[in-house]
Amino acid sequence: MRLSRPSVIALLLLAPLLATLGFFIVVPAFQLLWISLTNLTPGRTAEFVGFDNYAYILSDPAFVAALLRNVAFVLVVVTLEVGVGFAIALVLQMKFPLRSLWFAIILAPFAVSPIVAVVMWKYMLDPTFGIVNYAISSIGLPTVPWMTDATTSMAVIVIVAVWKEFAFTTIVLFAALTSIPKELYEAAHVDGANAWQNLIHVKIPLIAPAIAIVLLFRIIFTLREFGIPWTLTGGGPGTATEILSIYLYKQAFRYSDFGAGAAIGWIMLAVTVLLSGFLIRRTYRGMFPEDR
Repeated sequence: MRLSRPSVIALLLLAPLLATLGFFIVVPAFQLLWISLTNLTPGRTAEFVGFDNYAYILSDPAFVAALLRNVAFVLVVVTLEVGVGFAIALVLQMKFPLRSLWFAIILAPFAVSPIVAVVMWKYMLDPTFGIVNYAISSIGLPTVPWMTDATTSMAVIVIVAVWKEFAFTTIVLFAALTSIPKELYEAAHVDGANAWQNLIHVKIPLIAPAIAIVLLFRIIFTLREFGIPWTLTGGGPGTATEILSIYLYKQAFRYSDFGAGAAIGWIMLAVTVLLSGFLIRRTYRGMFPEDR
């Protein structure tokens, strides 16, 4: 297939970026692949062991449990982020007093450093001097062991993750909603569409590509989330909040099994690439149906 002159120019302009990405992403990825095929540990010469690390990881019940927790974590967090972000974007589309101030307040969690935000939540939920339990006890209710109970600890991680990142969804979907031509709303109104029909048949179909992009980014980043669960609970109590990133960290740096840690990293990379490829393909088909 012969490339046109604009295509050749585009490839030449992209070449430095592709070379940089290849050096900083592809090369380390293949180095990680090699480590995953060895028994590398500190203080010992690495020996080639083939796919033994993958067999060990895939047969480890702790890995299966971490994988299931990770899947549940991603589904719940991304669903809540998209739902909350879309609802707030719809509200911000309306005209009401101090809308700019509310917009700034909504964006505040996204602007805060992740570690600062998580530590803030950790102190707020502290069972001894946290303001949340103080408020609960002040109205006569029993305090809640937020980060020492298996159920509440995972709920806290989900809440903090959604609170920290829902603003990204809000920004993208608000921009998509404001880009819809007013003539389409007017045409729907002339056809007798009510607010619900306007939402289902006009707004959602027109911002579907934006929703798909939001889902793509949030699934990728939530799948490899580490800072929030590790800072809040360290994977505990026990292994109640141990997801794949924490399982990887423990294997590589707590147990000094770099080969197993690298194998987990490649498994996570493979899952992310496959899932991303599927979502990108679906998004592309939605935006350019003539290229199917």
